[in-house]
Amino acid sequence: MSLRNHFLMLGCCFSFLAGCHKDISSQQEAHPHYQLGKGWKGKDSWFYPYEQFSYHATGIASRDKSSQTSIADDGEVWTSQEMVGSHQTLQLPSIVSVHNLQNGRIVRVKLIRRGPQTSNRIIGLSSKAADLLGMGDDAPVEITEDEVASRSIIDGLSGAPKLDVEAAPVGQVTAQDLDSKGVTVYGSNSPKVLQHTKGLGNLPLTWTQGSIESYRLYLLLGKFSTQGTAEQVALRCNGNVVREMDMGGLNWSVKSGPYGNISQADQALEQSRGCGVEGERIIVE
Repeated sequence: MSLRNHFLMLGCCFSFLAGCHKDISSQQEAHPHYQLGKGWKGKDSWFYPYEQFSYHATGIASRDKSSQTSIADDGEVWTSQEMVGSHQTLQLPSIVSVHNLQNGRIVRVKLIRRGPQTSNRIIGLSSKAADLLGMGDDAPVEITEDEVASRSIIDGLSGAPKLDVEAAPVGQVTAQDLDSKGVTVYGSNSPKVLQHTKGLGNLPLTWTQGSIESYRLYLLLGKFSTQGTAEQVALRCNGNVVREMDMGGLNWSVKSGPYGNISQADQALEQSRGCGVEGERIIVE
């Protein structure tokens, strides 16, 4: 064999190996699991995940501009073209409705990873979800968790807490998954899965039209159990004390605002970081 042919063969082998390496490294295999996790450090705050199935909050949503497909925190595949999102503290995965208060659009999103990295944004949305919500880089939103759907998708996942079933429903009801990959029969004691579905499936790429709400942007500087503590924070941070009914006993809130736009609220949040409070965030009322 000539020296020239020898180098040609080596080049082909290296090209083949490089191609194989590229194919292997680009493969993404999903292993969905329940994820809560420990406290984590964002760009400007610490966040402490906790299990909550009746979550309802307002704030600013941000568009996640990442286009790279990757494995999310709960083991599913994150892609910008599916209805997925990120949240700082909720259990993963969770199903939430996101209501854009500017145009009334509502989308359903599955939260599968941690984020956004900064406390001035309450939820991160994939490009597809943000597009269907009719938003640019950010938007004022109302977020409501679907408790039934959230409990349903984590039931049976590795690492998920076991849910006690105190009483079975009367009779028998059959539920067919939207993707026709699984059937669950309710009734006759606890739910019985007849056909196991690999993975959790994707949400429909749709939006619904809700009401367009008038709103104002405020900065929530904290909630407190005593009026005296709230007044001290309000004085230090140039805020106002508001009396509220809170099931946890934190009946005194300190807020500043309202602010004319998201940029002004962001600026106020940055300025508040030097007045000695933690957990401050933008809210929409």
